[in-house]
Amino acid sequence: MDTESATALEKSGLTPRDYQLALFHQALRSNSIVMLETGTGKTLVAVMLIEWFAQRAAAGSGRRKVRVFLNNTVALVHQQAQVIGDNTGQTVHAYVGAMGLDEWDETAWTRTWACADVLVMTHQVLLNALRSGHARISDIDLLVFDEAHHARGSHPYMLIMREFYDHCAPHDRPHIFGMTASPLNAHQSAQASVHHLQASLDASMCTVDLTAEKSSRSQQITSSDQAAGPTAVCYEYALPPAFAPTPLTTALESACAGAKVVARGLRTAPVILALLGPFGVDQMWLYYLRQWHRAAVLRPAPNRNAIASALPDPTVADDPLLDISYLKSALELARAHCGALLDVVSDHEQMLPTEIVAHPISLLRALGMHRRPWADVRAQLSPQVNRLLGILLQWRDRPNELRGIVFASRRITVVLLAYVVTLIAEFDFVRADVLLGAALKQSGSIDRPIRSGSVRTANQLTLADFADGRLNLVFATQVAEEGVDIQPCNLVIRFDMPKTATSMIQSRGRARMPGSQFIVMVPQVDPELKQNLDVPASAAPLASEDVLSAMDIDAPELIASESQVMGESQTLPEHQGSYTDYLRLVRLEDCLRDWCRAEALVNPTTTIDSTNIIVSSGPAHQEYGRMLYNLRIDDSPNTELEELWVEQGDKQGRIYTIVSTQARITYMSAVPTIHSYVQNLPQDQLCKLQPIFDFEQVVQPKQPATPQTKKAKAPTHNVLFRCTITLPSNAAVRRVAGPLMPNKRLAKQAAAYRTAKKLHQLGAIDDNLSPIADPEDEDDQAANKDTNAKPTEFNVKTASRKSKGARSSTDTYDIAVAPAFIQSETLMQPDMESGEMAAKYSSRTWHLYRLSLHHPSIDSPSEIVFASAHRMPADISVPLFVNQFNSAIEPRDTSATIFRPKYLGSQVLDQAQFDILAQFSSKIFTRIISMMLSWNELEVGSLLAPLNAEGIGIDFKFAQSCFDDRSIVYQDNTTDYSSLVGTLIMDALDHGRVKIIEQICDSIDIYSDLRAYHSNQASSDLPEKPQPDDIDLNNVDMAAKKKQKGAKTRLSVKTMAKWTDVKRINRIRPAREVATGVPLFKVRTISLVYNYLNVVPQSVLNSAYVEDAQAAKVAAGAAFPDGLYTSPFFCAREPMDLATIANLSLLPAFFMRLNQLLLAYEVKKKLALPVQVQTVREAITSSSANTDVCYERLETLGDSVLKYIASVMLFVAYPDAHEGILTTRRGRIICNANLFDLSIRLKLPPYIISQTFVKRDVRLPGHGWHRMPFIPAKWICMSPFFKASSSTESSNTETSEDVKSLGDTALPVPKKQLPIEPIAVGTTRVLSEKTVADIIESLLGASVCDGGIDGALVAARALGVVDSGWTSWSSFASVWRSNMAARKRKMAQLSNMRTETIAATTESQEANDLLQEMKLDQSDVLFGLDLSVSNPQPGSVALQYKPGSAGLSDMATTLIEDTLGYTFNDRTLLVEALTHCSSLDVTSSSYQRLEFLGDAVLDFFLTKRYYDHQPPLNPHRMTLVKHVAASNDLFAVVLVCNGLQKHVCHGSVTVRDAIHDYELRLEHARKVWSQRHSGDEENDHCEDSASAEHLEKRRRTSSSSEKSFIDIYSDLPPEVWDAVRAPKVLGDILESLVGAVFVDSGMSHETVKSVYERVLGPFLDRFVDSGKLSLHPVIQTLLVCQGWGCDAVSWENSTDTNPLEYTNRYVCHVVAHGQRISTSTGDSPRHAKYNAANALLTAIGASAPNALDGDLNAVHTLSADKATSGKTGETALDKLLKPICTCAERRLAEAKQRAAAEEEKRMEMKQDNTNGSMADAEDTTLATDEKLSKDIEEGELV
Repeated sequence: MDTESATALEKSGLTPRDYQLALFHQALRSNSIVMLETGTGKTLVAVMLIEWFAQRAAAGSGRRKVRVFLNNTVALVHQQAQVIGDNTGQTVHAYVGAMGLDEWDETAWTRTWACADVLVMTHQVLLNALRSGHARISDIDLLVFDEAHHARGSHPYMLIMREFYDHCAPHDRPHIFGMTASPLNAHQSAQASVHHLQASLDASMCTVDLTAEKSSRSQQITSSDQAAGPTAVCYEYALPPAFAPTPLTTALESACAGAKVVARGLRTAPVILALLGPFGVDQMWLYYLRQWHRAAVLRPAPNRNAIASALPDPTVADDPLLDISYLKSALELARAHCGALLDVVSDHEQMLPTEIVAHPISLLRALGMHRRPWADVRAQLSPQVNRLLGILLQWRDRPNELRGIVFASRRITVVLLAYVVTLIAEFDFVRADVLLGAALKQSGSIDRPIRSGSVRTANQLTLADFADGRLNLVFATQVAEEGVDIQPCNLVIRFDMPKTATSMIQSRGRARMPGSQFIVMVPQVDPELKQNLDVPASAAPLASEDVLSAMDIDAPELIASESQVMGESQTLPEHQGSYTDYLRLVRLEDCLRDWCRAEALVNPTTTIDSTNIIVSSGPAHQEYGRMLYNLRIDDSPNTELEELWVEQGDKQGRIYTIVSTQARITYMSAVPTIHSYVQNLPQDQLCKLQPIFDFEQVVQPKQPATPQTKKAKAPTHNVLFRCTITLPSNAAVRRVAGPLMPNKRLAKQAAAYRTAKKLHQLGAIDDNLSPIADPEDEDDQAANKDTNAKPTEFNVKTASRKSKGARSSTDTYDIAVAPAFIQSETLMQPDMESGEMAAKYSSRTWHLYRLSLHHPSIDSPSEIVFASAHRMPADISVPLFVNQFNSAIEPRDTSATIFRPKYLGSQVLDQAQFDILAQFSSKIFTRIISMMLSWNELEVGSLLAPLNAEGIGIDFKFAQSCFDDRSIVYQDNTTDYSSLVGTLIMDALDHGRVKIIEQICDSIDIYSDLRAYHSNQASSDLPEKPQPDDIDLNNVDMAAKKKQKGAKTRLSVKTMAKWTDVKRINRIRPAREVATGVPLFKVRTISLVYNYLNVVPQSVLNSAYVEDAQAAKVAAGAAFPDGLYTSPFFCAREPMDLATIANLSLLPAFFMRLNQLLLAYEVKKKLALPVQVQTVREAITSSSANTDVCYERLETLGDSVLKYIASVMLFVAYPDAHEGILTTRRGRIICNANLFDLSIRLKLPPYIISQTFVKRDVRLPGHGWHRMPFIPAKWICMSPFFKASSSTESSNTETSEDVKSLGDTALPVPKKQLPIEPIAVGTTRVLSEKTVADIIESLLGASVCDGGIDGALVAARALGVVDSGWTSWSSFASVWRSNMAARKRKMAQLSNMRTETIAATTESQEANDLLQEMKLDQSDVLFGLDLSVSNPQPGSVALQYKPGSAGLSDMATTLIEDTLGYTFNDRTLLVEALTHCSSLDVTSSSYQRLEFLGDAVLDFFLTKRYYDHQPPLNPHRMTLVKHVAASNDLFAVVLVCNGLQKHVCHGSVTVRDAIHDYELRLEHARKVWSQRHSGDEENDHCEDSASAEHLEKRRRTSSSSEKSFIDIYSDLPPEVWDAVRAPKVLGDILESLVGAVFVDSGMSHETVKSVYERVLGPFLDRFVDSGKLSLHPVIQTLLVCQGWGCDAVSWENSTDTNPLEYTNRYVCHVVAHGQRISTSTGDSPRHAKYNAANALLTAIGASAPNALDGDLNAVHTLSADKATSGKTGETALDKLLKPICTCAERRLAEAKQRAAAEEEKRMEMKQDNTNGSMADAEDTTLATDEKLSKDIEEGELV
C-alpha cells in the first residue's frame, strides 16, 4: 500500500509535509479521524486520499463509485470544491440545497453520479438523497466528514452513519475519513468524547503530538509562520453595575408594551443593559424599531400560523392595525429621546428605497457621520465594552495592520457592538462589518436582520472585503469559528466566554498571522481567589495591571466619575463566563492532549513512522456504535432507565424501507417528511399550514422489577407520553396517534413515523418520499388495465410537457380538399405510342348540379352546370353577401344570400367530353378573372358546363362552339366601327381582359402621338384629367404609387406601335401601310367584385372608393395610361354578354365558400359532432381568412367548456388527490401543448380555413386546376397578320393538340411545342401552433352551442379530451359514488389489522411488533371519513370524533340552503364547502377540491352568458367582461351580501381578521355611497329595463322567508369589487358552494345552473349587464395612449418609505418613455396600479365607456385643455406626451426602412425576372437571334 500511495502522490503532484504524509498513510489503513488545529493542513490529507481513491478507481474494472466530501456550510462547499479541483485532476461538482435538489429525480442523480468523480455537498443534501432513495451509500468509495466533531445526536453526520452506513454490507461500505480541530464535548470527558466520535463514525482517532517542544521535529509539524502560535492573554473587566433602565425603555414600556416587538425588547433589555450598558440598550431599541418599520412598510408574505392557538403572552397584540399604531407611537418616542440619530436613519432609508435596509451594517456609513466622543458615552457603556474599546484603541496608530475578529455569542450583541464602535469618534480608523448566521427561530424574530439566503450573500461580501483590506475588523458570532474561509488574523477577541473547548480552539485558530494575539475577556477575578487558583501552564495569563492601566491613561479623569455613576457592582450575569470557566476549558484541552499521549504509549496500533513523528491512534468502540443504533436517540443527557425502556419497549426503533427505491422512513426522518408533505399542500396567503403535535401524559403503575430496572433505580411510576398529529383538512390523513414513549421527543418521532408510513400507503407521498405533485406512473399503468377505474389517463399521460402550442411557433401544413372534388383512383392503361402502362383519364361518373347565379346589379340570373367527382351532401347551402353591393337598396342589405346547388343526377364523361368541358371551364374563368386555367386530367375534380335547353343536362355542342370565333375586329380600312360602341371585346394589349368600347377615335391610329392627342381633346371627347400637381402622393396607397411609378417608366412611349413593341405582341401587328388610318378604340374595363365572403363595413367601402379615385388620378396623370386605348388589330369580340359575365363573377366566391362548407361537413362527419355544418365552419375558420366568421368567440367559449369537463373528470376520477394535484393535471389537459398534440393526432390542421380570398389564387375546387402565368395572344384573338417563323410553319388556329398540351401538363408534350409552366397551386400553408391547438377548443364551443352540455361531452370524447368511458354526465355521478365507496373501503383496509400489508423491508420485523403496530393503526388513525370501524380500541381517536360533529347547526344549514335555493342530500358536502384548510375539524375535508370544481362550473356559466349576449360581443370584450364577472373580488361581494361568510369554518386568526376587516371596509363603502346618493331615487340601478324585469320576477317568485335581493344590494356602490380588496377565501367559498351543489345533485347541470342564476344572476344583471360596468382604467389607459400614438406606456411599482405611512404603502407610477406621468398609492400593488391609471384618466379628462357594449373608440375622444393658452385644441394628454413621446418618429423610421427593403426586394425580383424570363425581356436584340426567336414563336410566349 505504501508503494501504491507513493506512486499516487507522485502522479498527483502534491507535496505534503511529513506529518501530513504520516496521517495519510494511517488513513489509508483504516477509517480515520484526523484531529489537527485550524490551519494545519487537514484538508490536504483529504485531498491526497481523494486522489488516491480516484486513481485506484480508474485502474480498476469494478462498479463505478464516487468520492463524497461533506461540509456543514454552503460557503465551505464551494471553497472545498475549488481546493479539490485545483489540487487534483478529478471532475468536481458542488451541490447545495439552493440548487433545487429536492426536485431532482433518480435520473438526475444517476446522471450526476456518472459525470463527476468528486461530489462536494452539504451533509443535508446527501442525507436527503439517501433517504429518498436517489443515492446509494454503496456507490461511494470515500466519504469525507469535515468538522467531524458534529457527528452526535441528530446531526446529519450521525444519521447518515446510523441509517445507511450501518445497514450497508461491510464490503460495500465507503471508506471513512473525518477531520476535526477538537472532538471535545461540553457534556463529556475527553476520553468519552473521543470514544463517542470514534463509535459514531466507525473510525479511529489520529493526531500528532500537540505538546512537542519547539524543535526541529515540531517545526515539521507546523509551518514556519505558525511555529510560535498566537499570544494568548486574558483581559479582565469590572463587573457591570446596576444600571437603571434608560428613559426610552421606560417610555416604550408604558406606551407600547402591548406590541410584540416592544415586549420582546423588554425581555432583552436587561441582558443588553448589563452586557453593553444604557448606550447599548438605546441602540438596541433603534435597531428593533428599524426592523419593525421595515417589516411594516414592506410586509412580505407573513409567516402566519394556520392554527388558532393562544398567544404565549395574552397581553401582546396580534391585530395588525393596533400593531401599526404602536409603531407610530414608538417612532415618535424614539425621535423624542434619540433626536437626530433616528432622523438620519429614516433619511437613509428614504434615500435608498430600492435597497432594503436589511443588513444592519448597511447603516454604518450614515451613522458614522454623527460620531460622538468616547468621553461623552463612556459612562453609558458597560466596563466590558470599555475594555474592548481600550484594546482596539491600541491599533489606532497602525490601522492598516489591523486584521481582527471579535467573537460574541448573541446576534444582537454582534450588531450592537458594530454600532457602538461606529458611533464613537476615536474609532474612525476601524472599518467594521458583521458576520451573522441564519436565525434558528422560525417565528420571524425581530433580531433577524435578513433572510438566510441574504445573510449568506452579505457574509460573502464581508469576507471578500476583509480579505482585500477594505475592512479591518469583523464582529462575528460562532459562524466565523468554522465553515467559512477567513484570512489569517493578528487579533482575535473573545468578547463572550467560549461555551466549549472546541469553540475556543477553533476561534484561536483564526489568529495565524505572525505576532498575533488571542484575547479572552473575563470578568474581574477576586485577588484572594487569584492567589489560590491552580492555573495550568497552557492557560493564557491575565493581563498585568500595567497593561490595563495603560489603556485608561488617555482618560484618567473618567475613572472616578465612572465609579460614581456606576454605583455598586452587581453579581455576574448568568450568561457570562468567569475566569474559572476559562480554566476549565483549558484543562479539558490538556486532558485531551494527555489522553492522546497515553493512547500513543499503550495502544499497540500506534504507529511511529520513519521521521519519528508520533501518530496517536485510538480504537473504535464498535459496541458503542451499536448501542447508539439501538437507541436511535441523540446523546443528550438521558437516564439509563429511559435508554433501557426504549431499547426494550420499542424494539430498536422502526425502519420502513421501500423496496423499489430503497428510500427509508425512520424516526428521525419522519418529522421532516411530514413537514415537507404539509408545506406542499395547497394553501392561500392567509395561512401557512403546519402539522399540530398534541401530547398526552400518561402515568402508569410501576412495572415488576427486573435486574435492569433495579440497576437503573427505576422510579415508582412511569411517566409516558403519547403524541397525536393533526394534519390540515386537505391532507390524506387527518389525525394519527403514536405509541407511548418515555419523553415527548420520542413520542413525536414515533407518531410522525406512523403518519409518514400511512401517507405512503395512501399514495400521498411517492416512493422517493416526496409529496405527490402529479401521480402518473402507477395510476397510468392501472388505468391501462382497467379503463373504467381511471378514464382520464389517456389525456394526462399523452399530454406534452414540451413548449408546444405557442403563437410564435409555426409549421407548414397541407391544405385539405373536399372529398367531392377528388377523383377516384385512376386505372393504368397502355400508352398508344410506347405501349407502356401509364395513368390516363378513363370514362367515369360525374355528379351534376345546376347553379343559379344572380348578381345584384343584373335583372335576371344566369344558370350553369357544375360537375363534381363525387356527390356532395344534399343539404349544402352556400351563403354569399352579394346584396351589400346593390346601391339601389337603402339601407344597405348586409344579409347573406343563400345559393343552393340543385342536384341533376350523374353522367359518365368520356375523354372527349371531359376535354370539351375542361376547355369550357378554363375559358369561362378567363372571362371572369382574366386569367387562364390549365388542368391535369388525372386530378381535376370539378368542371363547369352550359345547361341544355331542357335544364336537366349539359349542352356539349354549345360548350364546344361558343368560344370558337376569336377573329380580330379589323375587317378592312374602310369599315365603319361606330356600331361597336358599347360592345364587349377581349383586349390582347391587356392580357385578354374584357372591356367595353366607349368611343371610336377616327382621327388617330396606332402611329399617332397619343400624348399630344390626349392633351388636346375637348372635355366632351375625353374626361378631364387632373394635372400631376393635383395629386397628393402622401394620401395615395402603395398600389397607386406603384402604378404611377410604372407609368413614369413609360414616358418615352408615344405611339401604339411603339407600345406593341414593348408588350411583345408585334407579331400580330400589321404592316404600316395596312394599319395607317385604322381608328383606335377608347375602352374601359368592367369593374367586378369577386369577394362576397364577408360583409364589408361601409367605412371600408367608402375608403376603397376614395383609393380607387386616387389611383385613377395617378394613372391618368401618366403619359400613356394602360387600357385607355386599343386597336381593332389587337382585340376580338366577346361572345358572352355583360349580364352573364357579371352573374358568373360570383363563381370564385361561391366555390371558395362551397369548399369551406364541405371541409366543415367532413370534420363533422369525421368526429361525429352534434353540430351544424355552418357552426363547424365557424369553428375551423381562423381570423386570417378574413371571412364572415372566425373561431375566436367559439374558442373563448370552448376554453371554459374544456376547463369544465376536465375539472369534473379529474374531480371524479381522483377522489384522493388534493387541489394542487388536480390543478396540475388540469393544466396538462387544457394547455396548448396537449391540445396541439390532440389536433395533430386527429389530423385537423389540413381542415383549418386560414387562406384569405385572393383573386390571383382563384380556381375551380380541387388540386387539378392551375393558373397560367399569362394568356398567349392566339388564345385571345386570331389575326391574319400573324408573323410566322421562317423555319417553321406555325398555324394561327387552335387544335386539339394545342389544348391538350396546355391542359394536361402531366402528358407528354409534342417536341415542337415549348411547354408553358403553370403556377403551382398552393397545397400547403403556414399555421401557428396556437391556431392548431385552438381548433380543439373552438370545436368544443361549437358543440355546446348546438348540442348543449351533453353535446360538449360527446365532442370532448370524440376529440380525445376525455376517455370513451365517459358516455354521459350521469356516468360522472355513478363513478363518483363508486370511487367514494372504494376510498372508504381502502381506508378501512388500512385501519383493519387483518387486511393491512406493510411494505417489504430489508429487515423483517417480528410478528409481535407487526401485530402491535396493526392494533395501533386500528385504534389511532383517523382519515376524516366514517369508516364504520368495528370494535375500536378503548380511548382511540376514532371514538372521539364523528363526521360533521364540528359542522353547521340545523339553523345555519337551513339559512344557507334558502340562500342557495337548494336542499342538500348529503350535508357533509355543505360542511366541506365551508371548511377552510386551517380548520381543526378532523372530520371534514377542506373546501379546496370543491372550489376547484366550482371555479370551472362558474367559469363556464359566465362565459356562456356573455357568449349569448346580444348584440354579440367580440372575443376581446367577452374576455374583458368575463374577467370582471368571474373575479374573486366580485364573488366575495356576492358572498358577503348574502351573509354566507358567517358560516366559514376555519382555525386561523388571520382568516378571521381578514374576513372581519373586509366586512368593515365593505360596509364603510356602502355607507359612503348611500350618503352621497341619498337624494337619488331608491334603487336607481333598476333603470335598466332588463334588470328591473328580472328583479321583479325574482321578487314575485321569492318566498316570504327569503330576504329580498333588492335589500341586500340596495346601497352597494357600482364596481365596489375594485375599490375594496377581498381575501381570497371569500371568493373560494362561493365557488366551493357551487361545486358542492353540483356534486350533491348528481352532477346535474341544470340544478347547478339554477343556483348560479339565483345567486349571481341578479348581481350581474344589476352591476355588470346593466351598462354600469365601465372599462377597466388600466385597459383604458393603454387604449388612450395607443390611440394618441404612444405605445411605450408601462407601470412601475415601488414602496412608500414614509415612516408613518402604513395603509397605502404601495406606490405605482404610470411611465411613458421613462418619464412618470401619473402616480398613486394603494394597499396592494394591484390597487396601486388601478389608482394610478384612474389618476391619469382623471387628469386628462377621459371618460370611460361601458365595458359591455360601449364604443371603445370613444376612449380616444378627449376635450381640449382649457388651461392651455396659445395652443388651440391641445388636450391635457398632448401636454403630457408631446414633450417625451418619440413613437411617431420611430414608426416613421421603421416604415421607411420597410419601404426601402420592399423596394430593394422588388428591384431584385425584377432583375431576376429580367435575366431569367424571355417573356419579360426588354432587349430588342432578342428578335435578331434566329434560334431564340424560333422558340418564342413556337411556344407562343408573348
